[in-house]
Amino acid sequence: MQGGCGSENEAGEFGASRLGRKDHWNSVYDREISNFEESGDIGEVWFGEDTAYKMLGWVYDNIEDTNTRILDVGCGNGHLLLELASEGYTSLVGTDYSAQAVELAKRIAKNKGLDSVIVYMVQDFLDPQDVARVAGSDKFDLVLDKGTYDAICLKPSDSDAAAVDRSAANAYPVSVVNSLKDSGVFLITSCNWTEEELTARFADHLECVGRVQHKSFKFGGAVGQTVATVAFKKKQ
Repeated sequence: MQGGCGSENEAGEFGASRLGRKDHWNSVYDREISNFEESGDIGEVWFGEDTAYKMLGWVYDNIEDTNTRILDVGCGNGHLLLELASEGYTSLVGTDYSAQAVELAKRIAKNKGLDSVIVYMVQDFLDPQDVARVAGSDKFDLVLDKGTYDAICLKPSDSDAAAVDRSAANAYPVSVVNSLKDSGVFLITSCNWTEEELTARFADHLECVGRVQHKSFKFGGAVGQTVATVAFKKKQ
């Protein structure tokens, strides 16, 4: 699952969307597995390559130890980890709740000869037991998210498919904290939430320690960005 952008209502909130449904992503990655087997195309890089490389640039600038334990949540086709592996990072884990996404990522990594340094597995990031299973006793130095929180915020409620499951978005920062070492860093890219909104949403658990500058636009005298990439650490 590498999320997409939702549509805001008049109150500035997002409604439930297929982008928050597991069956949607299973279908997407079923197609991408077929495309990869037929043509070698690894599939879409969500938010575009420029955004992905801005995230990667932050990692290269701030995480010098290539043995750093890194988790990519909602890894999709595994593009971020493939790039990190090609730069010499050696302790890489990618998870997704879509088994089809994990299968695609595994096939791509094997094809590129990088399957010895990247571990992919299915994970429900909203399940505390599954979070603990993947994190292990060592936990992670760095957790990456490119669009996964966006998709989680669009997850339909079990009781009303038109309504957002707010408990999912509330559980997410707790899972991040439980995946990180005390000194760990969480780097997230979102197209649905601004830096200020992400900081407010994670305020009970995480504090902002940095950001990545993206291309900006000016509208009505205000300057903004179409995506936000923000670095957080655990609140001590």
